[in-house]
Amino acid sequence: MRMYEAIGGDGDPTLPGHPDPYPHYAQLRQERPVHWNEAVGGWLLCRYADAETFLHQHDKVSRAAYIDTLAAKHGDGPILRAQRRELAFMDPPSHHRLRHLLGKAFTPHAIESMRPHIERIVDKLLDRVAGHGAMDVIADLAYPLPSVVVSEMLGIPEADRARLQDWVDGLVRSRGVVRTPAMIEAGNRSTEAFTAYLHGLVPRRAASPGTDLLSALIAAEEGGERMTEGQIVGVAQTLFAAGHATTRNVIGNGLLALLRHPVAHERLRAESALIGPAIEEMLRYDSPTQSTSPFVVTETFAIGGQVVEAGQSVSILLGAVNRDAAQFPDAQEFDLARTPNAHLAFSTGMHVCLGASLARLEAQIAIQRLVQRMPKLALKDGTLEWQANGRFRGLKALPVTF
Repeated sequence: MRMYEAIGGDGDPTLPGHPDPYPHYAQLRQERPVHWNEAVGGWLLCRYADAETFLHQHDKVSRAAYIDTLAAKHGDGPILRAQRRELAFMDPPSHHRLRHLLGKAFTPHAIESMRPHIERIVDKLLDRVAGHGAMDVIADLAYPLPSVVVSEMLGIPEADRARLQDWVDGLVRSRGVVRTPAMIEAGNRSTEAFTAYLHGLVPRRAASPGTDLLSALIAAEEGGERMTEGQIVGVAQTLFAAGHATTRNVIGNGLLALLRHPVAHERLRAESALIGPAIEEMLRYDSPTQSTSPFVVTETFAIGGQVVEAGQSVSILLGAVNRDAAQFPDAQEFDLARTPNAHLAFSTGMHVCLGASLARLEAQIAIQRLVQRMPKLALKDGTLEWQANGRFRGLKALPVTF
C-alpha cells in the first residue's frame, strides 16, 4: 500500500535503553496513532481505544502466523520452535485447551495461597542486605525473586537454578520488539540448552511426582487428553522467561517511580492498604512490557482510520497506550489511588497474561516489604541505566540507601 511511504518508517519504537521514551510516545499518539513501522515490519497502535478494540478481534488475528513470518526470515531454529509451543503464540482451539489446563494452577485462590511463602522469600533476600545500609534493588531483590518463585513452583532443584537463570536471560534478550539475527542466535543457544535440560527433567518427575507444578502439568488431563512433553517444556520456559522479565521490571520501575515521588512514597508507607492500587499505577505509569508481540491479521479491516490488510502484523505499543489521556486523566501524573485504572500492561482479551496475578502478588509483597522495613529508603546518587531490550523496559541496576 502506498500509505506506508506517506507514514514513513522508523527504528525500534520503544527507544531501547532510553531513560524516558514517554515524550516520544506522546508525539506518536498525537501525530501517528496508527502507523506502519519498517523496523518492526508492521502496524503500531498507540491509542488506548484502538488497542482495546483490536485486542478483542480474536477471530481476525493469529499469533501462530507471526512465528511463521519470523521463521521465514531467520530460519526455524530452536527458539522459534519452542515459541510455537508457548500459550502466547497459539491460536484456538489449541490455545483454549492449554489455557484451561494451566488456569487450574493460576486461580486466585492458588495464587493467594502462595503469599506466605513469597513473603518468606522476600524477607530472606532483604535479610541478606539489611545491615549494609545500601543495596541494588535489581540484583538483590527484583532479579532473584521471580526466579526463586518459579523454580520452586516447578520443583527445579536448587543446585540447577543458577544455570537456568543464565538461559532465561538469553531468552529474554532475544525477544525484543525488533529481532536481529544476533538476538535470534543468542536465543537459539539458550533455548537449546534450556530445552535439553527440561526434557531430561520431565521424565524423572513423571517417574517420581511431587507436589510441584511440573508434576501437576504431567498429570493434568482434559477430556481424556494430556499435555505432551513438548507442551510442558514450553509452559516451563514461558513461566521463566515472561514471568521473570515482567516481575523484575515492575518492581524496579515501580519503586523508582515511588522514590521519585516522595509524597506518594510517604503515603504508601502510612497506608499499607494502598499497595494494591499502587502496583496497578506502577504497571500503568512505566509498563514493564512496552509492546505486545505482533498479531498477524487474517482478514482485512480498518482501525483508527487505517486499512490493515490480511497478512500484515499489528502490535500494541503498551507504553504509549497506558499514558493516553483520553483514557487516563492526568495520564503523565503518578497517582497511587488512581481509579478506575484499566491499564493494558498485561494485555486483555484472549491473550491476557496468564501469570498476571502472580506478578502482581510478587510486586506487592516486594515493594511493601521494602517500604515497611526500610523507612529511610532513598535513591543513591548516580545515573541510572536501562536495559537495551525494547519489549521489556527495565533498569540494569537500582542503587538505594536505607
